[in-house]
Amino acid sequence: MDKKVTKVSPADPMDTIENMESPSHGKSLISLHYNEEAVDAENVGAAPVETMTYQQRWIRDNIKMRVCTKFVEKPTNVNSDLLPPVRVPGKGLPGIQSEAEPICRCGYPRSTHGQSLSSGTSGMEDWKVDTHTKATRTNAFGTVEFLGFGENERNYVRVDVDTKMKDMMELMMDVWGLEKPNLLISVTGGAKNFTMKQKLKEEFRRGLMKVARSTGAWIITGGTNAGVMKHVGEAVRDYGLVSASTNPIIVIGVATWGCIQNKEDLTDSECRGKWPASYRLGKKQRPKESFLDPNHTHFVLVDNGTQHQFGVEIPFRAWMENSIANMKTNTGKNASVYVPVVLLVLEGGPGTLETAHQAVANNTPIVIVQGSGRAADILAYAYQNSIGEEIGATDQEGKTKKITQTIFDASVEAEIRNQVEENFGKKNLVRHCEMVKETLKNRDLVTVFEFSIGGRGSSKDIDRAILQALLRANKDQIFDQLKLALAWNRIDIAKSEIFTDDRFIQYKEGVNRHRNKDVPSMLFEIMQSALILNRVTFVELLMDNGVNLKDFLTKKRLLKLYNHRDLYDSSSNMMQEINKNIQLYQLLDKIRRKNGNEKYISLVDVGCLIQDLIGDFYTPWYLIDPKVRDLDVEYLLDGVSAKCMGMPGIKKGILSMATGQKQETVENELLTSDEFQVPDFDNPFQELFLWAVLLNRQEMAKILWKGGKDATAAALVASGMLNSLSRQTDDTELAKKLKENSQEFSNLAIAVLNECYDVEEKKAQNLLIRELEHWGAATCVLLAVESNNKKFISQTACQTLLNNVWMGNLSLDNQLLQLLLCVFIPPLILPVIKFKDNSDQDGVENLERKGVLRDKKRKLEKQKTLSSIPVKEEKEDPQVDYESKPSNLSFWKKLYYFYTAPVIIFAHNVLSYVIFLGLYSYILLVKFNKDVSNEEIILIIWVFSIFAEEVRQVTDHTFSNWTPCSMQSSSTKNFNTKLQSYITDPWNIVDVATIFIFVMGIVLRFLPFDSTLEAARCVMALNLVIFFFRILHIFSVHKQLGPKLVMIGRMLKDLLYFIIILMVFVVSYSIAAYSVMYPNSELSIVLVYNVMRLGYWNLYGELFLEDIEREEPDCSFDDSVYSNGSLPRCPSAVSRYAVPILMGFYVLFCNILLLNLLIAMFSNTYQIVQENTDQYWCFQRYRLIYEYYTRPTLAPPLILISHMALFIRWIFGKCSFCLSSQPSDLIKRFSSDKARELVQWENMIADAFMNRLELEEKKNIENRVINTQESIHELFFKLDELQDLQATSGSSGQAPISKAPVNQVVRMPPQMDKRLLALEEQMQQSTVALNWIMKILQEQEKNTRVAPMLEDKRENEKQKKEKDKALVKNTVEERKRLNYKARLPCYPQSLINRFPVPDHKVSWEIPFPEYDPVIYEAPEVKEHPYWADTIDLIFMKPEERIGKIKFNEYDDLNKVNRKSYVGTYQVQDGLPLNPTGRTGLIGRGLLGRYGPNHCGDPIVTRWKRDDIGNVVMKEGKKVLEFVAIFRKDNKLWSIPGGMCEPGQKVSQCLKAEFTEEALGSLVEDSNMEEKIKSDLKIMMEEGEEIYKGICDDPRNTDNSWLETVVFNYHDDTGKVLHPFLLRAGETVEAASWLEVSSSLMLHSSHLYYVQLVAEKLNAFF
Repeated sequence: MDKKVTKVSPADPMDTIENMESPSHGKSLISLHYNEEAVDAENVGAAPVETMTYQQRWIRDNIKMRVCTKFVEKPTNVNSDLLPPVRVPGKGLPGIQSEAEPICRCGYPRSTHGQSLSSGTSGMEDWKVDTHTKATRTNAFGTVEFLGFGENERNYVRVDVDTKMKDMMELMMDVWGLEKPNLLISVTGGAKNFTMKQKLKEEFRRGLMKVARSTGAWIITGGTNAGVMKHVGEAVRDYGLVSASTNPIIVIGVATWGCIQNKEDLTDSECRGKWPASYRLGKKQRPKESFLDPNHTHFVLVDNGTQHQFGVEIPFRAWMENSIANMKTNTGKNASVYVPVVLLVLEGGPGTLETAHQAVANNTPIVIVQGSGRAADILAYAYQNSIGEEIGATDQEGKTKKITQTIFDASVEAEIRNQVEENFGKKNLVRHCEMVKETLKNRDLVTVFEFSIGGRGSSKDIDRAILQALLRANKDQIFDQLKLALAWNRIDIAKSEIFTDDRFIQYKEGVNRHRNKDVPSMLFEIMQSALILNRVTFVELLMDNGVNLKDFLTKKRLLKLYNHRDLYDSSSNMMQEINKNIQLYQLLDKIRRKNGNEKYISLVDVGCLIQDLIGDFYTPWYLIDPKVRDLDVEYLLDGVSAKCMGMPGIKKGILSMATGQKQETVENELLTSDEFQVPDFDNPFQELFLWAVLLNRQEMAKILWKGGKDATAAALVASGMLNSLSRQTDDTELAKKLKENSQEFSNLAIAVLNECYDVEEKKAQNLLIRELEHWGAATCVLLAVESNNKKFISQTACQTLLNNVWMGNLSLDNQLLQLLLCVFIPPLILPVIKFKDNSDQDGVENLERKGVLRDKKRKLEKQKTLSSIPVKEEKEDPQVDYESKPSNLSFWKKLYYFYTAPVIIFAHNVLSYVIFLGLYSYILLVKFNKDVSNEEIILIIWVFSIFAEEVRQVTDHTFSNWTPCSMQSSSTKNFNTKLQSYITDPWNIVDVATIFIFVMGIVLRFLPFDSTLEAARCVMALNLVIFFFRILHIFSVHKQLGPKLVMIGRMLKDLLYFIIILMVFVVSYSIAAYSVMYPNSELSIVLVYNVMRLGYWNLYGELFLEDIEREEPDCSFDDSVYSNGSLPRCPSAVSRYAVPILMGFYVLFCNILLLNLLIAMFSNTYQIVQENTDQYWCFQRYRLIYEYYTRPTLAPPLILISHMALFIRWIFGKCSFCLSSQPSDLIKRFSSDKARELVQWENMIADAFMNRLELEEKKNIENRVINTQESIHELFFKLDELQDLQATSGSSGQAPISKAPVNQVVRMPPQMDKRLLALEEQMQQSTVALNWIMKILQEQEKNTRVAPMLEDKRENEKQKKEKDKALVKNTVEERKRLNYKARLPCYPQSLINRFPVPDHKVSWEIPFPEYDPVIYEAPEVKEHPYWADTIDLIFMKPEERIGKIKFNEYDDLNKVNRKSYVGTYQVQDGLPLNPTGRTGLIGRGLLGRYGPNHCGDPIVTRWKRDDIGNVVMKEGKKVLEFVAIFRKDNKLWSIPGGMCEPGQKVSQCLKAEFTEEALGSLVEDSNMEEKIKSDLKIMMEEGEEIYKGICDDPRNTDNSWLETVVFNYHDDTGKVLHPFLLRAGETVEAASWLEVSSSLMLHSSHLYYVQLVAEKLNAFF
């Protein structure tokens, strides 16, 4: 696109160059920066905004970049050797050569600055980012495609260095659409390419991607294609992109815009972004520039208006990471935690040391990859060779606590110094060494990943090292650790780091015992989040470690689980789980709208859905319990009630239909008590189990199934619900999954049942018929039948039960012949038939029944007190003697048992039906005429009795009315459901068809026409055929014939589908053939019949060749002849040839192809049924047994008598009869004790079965192969490492050894290195000593002299130790001299980074033109407290500052001494300058006064003594102890000093600070308090000044610094300080006596002061 260029003066030699046209691919940095200024949104009107996407508009409106506004020429001698000359392309203008162009101090060439910009004098004017750049609309954003690296597009954006983090978070979360991270991994290290061992590199890549995938982490790097960033990118390429996970790996590169090579490819002149930008990685990299890494997913390119200045992105990246860390994870409202951050250190230089140091200062854990080189190896060595010593200290409450102090031996410090010098040189040596030490001040924040032969486990898995580092950083916050593990979904970390040695339980009990009563609620919130997120292993772990589900699960929490779709933000990760269960919520929403619920799903809705899925026979207690029915869901979930009256009428009507009970009007007031709103569930496992099953969370449901009761029933319910759900979805994959899960639960139910049956047969049968109070008052058998679970019914336990039911009270020993003989000859019943001995059983059942009634009575009484709904109470029957035990059966009872046995009822009905068919056949054959015979009247009555029985089956409950009332409790079907259930049975349809056709025949029979009589005969004949078909139902009881009926039914379905296909061929052929044979036929019904007749009968071999070949005179072409029927019509001449050919193809297709297809279909159906013959037969048998078990005793037509009796009984409703009737064989209610015993027995067997199943799974071949594979992998891993070591050692031995390889060989793991050296020394010493002993013995001289070699060795060790100690002392002094603490990169208690100041440029006397310090004053200082200056000089102009504050004298106005202990200090532009030199920061920072801030530091010491009072000695010197406090701000030990108040003397400050911070409170004995105060006063008066001057403190700035006076108060005898009870003051964390040593790590310059005290007292240091 052509651009309007700002013209340059003709005298300018660059005029012609700037206006040259150049190809786009040749754009240099010149054209790039010029375009940035030219397309400023304020100056250029871009394309219409309406055509942009939301992402384009948002970035244009909110994201800025930074450009230079003033050209200040950079001197050519400043780093000119590092940059190539920037030339302007002169292509297209002959004779003009490209010349070197002046460069601005911003790094960009002169041509990129428009002529309208002002210019400064070359090198004479300071150029600063703040004053010489401005923010403008960014011109580089969109997506980038890396040419040659696939077609994946990555998001990128160029941002201003001062961009608000709020905008950045909105950009990443809303515009780019990233999910919230559960972990932030910041990777730092070498910016240049470096090499790692192949195995370490592979482990790093694999482990990094594993932790990113498993936790949903974001990874942040420098973003360039070099160094550690390249390794991370290759990890994404090799492991991240091939992952099966649907969540992509997020790797964000934060780089400096000015250091990106080929960045012109990313810019767009119209500021509309590039979609995509084509970016090419060149072969040659220019100095101070790097390519972007093609394997990162997002790029944030930070711009401060400069070019070729590294480190611009460092503070921006720190702010961005801090903003991400302030977000919360998506693990639930109360179970979420702030996003944890971990720093991963890989190789690196001095900048990496600074980053690690700053991370630890900000309490960010770091993971160091040992073996990667340079900084990482130095830190790893320091960590592994230092000692974490626990120091006992006293807190503010006087309690003792342990604080870990990192101790460095002098030899370790010397080695660290050597390694730093070897890798980074002597420049800033002290600074780097101190950073290494201070990085390890909090060892809990440092984790070293060591990849060695030492082992696999935690030391080999870098992902575990990263996660363990985060948990160690929060080791005292158990619940935060648990939340982190939950967010990461890392159960292995939770087990290995949290739930170890009862640590979690002990912590929980300790917290509960002391003060925190919220521990259970915290656990419950974590549990709820684990359930919603489907973290099965976490749920199991929490249940195993103290989470009681009865306490956890309340109605409110259960409602939250069902409504978490509406309670959580749609953008959260939880929606991923919700979207998987869209079917459930569609079903629940239908029921919710039907029930009148507007906002939330209620438990009544859930109950209705469960009943719909299982069947109306199942009544969930959600529909019965009034507390659940009347629960105000909105009040529980929102706290605002929308319920001002009772339930809507439609809802009550639905509940009435569902429960079969009349709903009384309940106008309850809203109860606000927690007891009513959130009551506990009696069976929480069951409620959660149903929730998990409805959500199709199979593994979760199995865990809850294992922990619940009624294992068999629960598995059957789950199987039935899942099977029903599979039929209600159109998603094929989902339906398949639901069926698989349903089958799995069915198998579990069968397995548990068989286990129970193998243990005890009788109890197993009781399990099948026990009324399940918590499962809709159903039974296991009923659940299996209603869910069509044929496999369960076919089990031996069920069939044994059915055998008992089938035989009734008749013994199973009776043979079929005996029963048939007694059916025809009743007098043989008594001598032939055997009966069951039920005397004992009757007594037990009577006792059980008595217990049931008593339990029921107690429940009714309890219900009457809790509910206002009237409930009818059942009373015990006083006429029944529950203790009676009849010994023998009476004659009448035997007859009753015989004729009421289902097998005999079946025999009578079969006999009756055979007689009925004979009577029907006789009438049709002999007696069917106009006169109505007696036989016909009997036949009509007979059919009417059959019809009455069918009506009874439709209108009756699930069990017939004559059954006991205990059985009626499970009957809740309404008429529509009963009718639907009735019609689903094909035999019932046959019964309805036969009765309907019979009625038609009878109606035609009684019409007074002859024709109707014949029609009636035909109809009745057809009806008889169907009645004969009905007798096939009787065959289902036979094991061989029963499955054949199933085959016939299946084949009929196949035949129906086949006929549809067949009719296509039949109709097409018939019409074609008939139209050829008889053209122009007349339309009539006969025509349709003749056409279809032709094709249909051809299938069976009737070819009608005589009709096709018929000729005159046998036929006629005259229509008048063949129309009156005299002769048939002659076929056309052409049909004699065409129709046979067409018939040949037709028969070929139909008879050979289609009929064989039908045979194949039938064969397949036969094979399927044959494979499950037993299941089909057993299920059919159950249907038959159940039908005749519930059928009245008398057979048709005498069954009408039974119907009359049932009707009369229903009218009067005799409850006494119900109570006195016999119990059912298909449902039985046990007493509470008996039921509890049965449930416990079942649970015990189920648990044993599951344990055995788990053991078998562990021992199966697959798991054994996996274990073997892991062992082989481990073996190969160790062999490879050994080969690497041997190869390294071999090469070192053969070739000349240089310094670097020697160091590589020697620096093995520190522990092994020390042990080998010790062994070598011992061997040498032993050899020398033995030689010396032999020599002395030979000379026979008795001498006690020390062996000369041993003496030399000790002397060498002594000299080395003294040398190391001297080096340490010199380091302490040098650190003080170089102002080290005041130049730490990160300013305390802020995210501000100082301008880096090298050691050799600290002094003001040394020129430092690039020095650009940061301005900072803490917010609390700006509020002008009493201890701070009220005038902010730093924000005034230089001329305004003069005279505002008087420096180098006493400030009378503020009562502050502004004189320095070191003499007069400089004041420049009205601001004082720190006498020690530059600090990289101007302003006051955290200090209150400009200039010196005076303070006092008392060092209170005593001699360290042993248990008997003797002074402890080390190396011939006394050991000194001093009082130290542990600071809260930087977690370092320090001297208990402080700032002097305005007008306060230093001596007063020393005493006040010591008392406030170190003592806290004196002894509790008031009698000794005065003596202690007087002794303390004497000791304070005898103090000796140790140091007076500037304090090297991290709070110091260029304009404000600390100056201190250090006094030593020494108690030589120990009598003064011995009674003192050290106690931390309010401003510190702890106080303690510390041993004086050079290995201490103290705040500020305090170690230097302690060293001075030790030297003064000649003590050990």
